[in-house]
Amino acid sequence: MVQKATSSQSTAWGALPSAKEMAARKISSVFLMAGLLTVITPFTPFQWVLPASGPSLLDGFLSPVLYLGAIFFQWRVAGIVGNLVCVVHDVGFVWHHGMYWTAALAEVCVCLGVGMLQHEVLRRVVAGGLVGGLWWVGWFATPESYKRQGWDMVKWVWTVLAIDHARSALGAGGRRSRY
Repeated sequence: MVQKATSSQSTAWGALPSAKEMAARKISSVFLMAGLLTVITPFTPFQWVLPASGPSLLDGFLSPVLYLGAIFFQWRVAGIVGNLVCVVHDVGFVWHHGMYWTAALAEVCVCLGVGMLQHEVLRRVVAGGLVGGLWWVGWFATPESYKRQGWDMVKWVWTVLAIDHARSALGAGGRRSRY
């Protein structure tokens, strides 16, 4: 006689997550996105490393892509249902879908800890680590077609930002008086 596995047995056997668990993951990822935003705002990693006026332009172009990508990847990581090999320059690991709740709990604890301690250097390190970790796992969890669409959007946003910076460099919003 065949019996349905209990929840503890299915977790131990590495069964795929149920539809209810996937819904709970997606809902939790929205709350994790909000927690991530509280930790990474303001996100200016290049000015953190090089405190000068030059990196502010670099932050203006790259930081939105980095943190918006991390927010998108938060959603993608919640949707992983199998094993995922994440390798960058011979350093890697295997992400198993059962690791999601542990990682989510760790992210919540880190975000709460940073919020309670109010330590700026710790906030910057945690922000960089969270963004980097989400990019690392999320990049491999995202299909190539989404990556191409995202790259097209990034190019469009960078064009708009470049035009906006050029207009502000001209003064008065780039508008010249006719008279």
